Amino acid sequence: MRFKKIVLFSIIPTLVVVILLAVGFVAGHYMVTNPFNEQIDEWSRAYTLGGFLNEEQKKTLVQVYHDQDKALQEIDRFSWSVPNVPTPFVGNAPMPGRHGNAYVNSMQFRSKMEIPLPKPKDTFRIFLTGGSTAYSSGAPSEERTIAGYLLKYLSENLTPDTKLNYEVFTMANPSWSTTHERIVIENKLSELEPDLIISLSGNNDVHWGLLGRNVLWFRSLADDFFLNLIKEIYANAGQPEIPEVTRIENKRIAPTLVAQRLLKNVKLTSFALSLEGIDFIFFLQPNLPVTAKKLTDREKNASEPHSQGYFQDCYDLIDEILRNLDIDNFVYFNLTRIFDDLDNQQDIFTDLYHFGDRGNEIIARNIFLKIKELEFSIK
Repeated sequence: MRFKKIVLFSIIPTLVVVILLAVGFVAGHYMVTNPFNEQIDEWSRAYTLGGFLNEEQKKTLVQVYHDQDKALQEIDRFSWSVPNVPTPFVGNAPMPGRHGNAYVNSMQFRSKMEIPLPKPKDTFRIFLTGGSTAYSSGAPSEERTIAGYLLKYLSENLTPDTKLNYEVFTMANPSWSTTHERIVIENKLSELEPDLIISLSGNNDVHWGLLGRNVLWFRSLADDFFLNLIKEIYANAGQPEIPEVTRIENKRIAPTLVAQRLLKNVKLTSFALSLEGIDFIFFLQPNLPVTAKKLTDREKNASEPHSQGYFQDCYDLIDEILRNLDIDNFVYFNLTRIFDDLDNQQDIFTDLYHFGDRGNEIIARNIFLKIKELEFSIK
């Protein structure tokens, strides 16, 4: 009995040490990982449209959809700010996998389907690029994205006559500017046998100009997210603080400069594609700040009057320079007036820049009509 007591008392200190070590490990692990988890949790709330809305906001917002009852049931799955992964040369792009109701293939296109290479015979391949509008943030299904509707129009209206199989793949990412589009077009899309590349763009260049960013040398939202995580790692490791290498102006970028930088990207994109004989269409995307649509009460509440003048000035200059740009493989169209005939009983805008499937369909139809008018051929 005495021997057992001796053994027991000899074990107790060891157990105490082990328990203290375990508690210390758990506490240390929490202290190290908690800052990261907080940032990641906050960022991930925007992965789906319903993730950052309350129930009342959801009930109001579904008015932008064709099937409002179904949208209300499924809005928590509508892909919004798609998870990103660090990506060569563009900083970040959509992460492959399923995200809410969206699919991103292994090449980072929003698609369930992989891109067949070499391109099948009698196939007309279109790549759509841009920011969150081109990505179709908030779309209720893949078929009701802008690309989905465009494919439907092409297949139903042109295939019977052309006998061609049409493909439309979306390579777009929330907060991308025309700089990101230029790089991804030149470095990736041009290598995948496209017949036509479409940029649905312009809005984000103005948005970043409003925030004092130079779109030729700035970080996107995803870039900042990953950089902040890296900064946290450096701080925890006792390393020196990472210096800032971009410049944020304390005022809006002049509209003339916004337009000139966009023009530079468009010219460089057109030149890169001309080397491969690929056609390029730039569609100036519609948004709430410049629309002449009769607004619903909800759309009025979503508007920001302080930014309307700036957006209009920038858009006027962009429209002027692109209308007068004469490049053989380049075509420009302004889509900002496509909602003008709608009355104040039809909700189109989700917020300043985005749409439900009703808006996606109208945008896609107008893009289709321009493609039909131009009669492109297979490359």
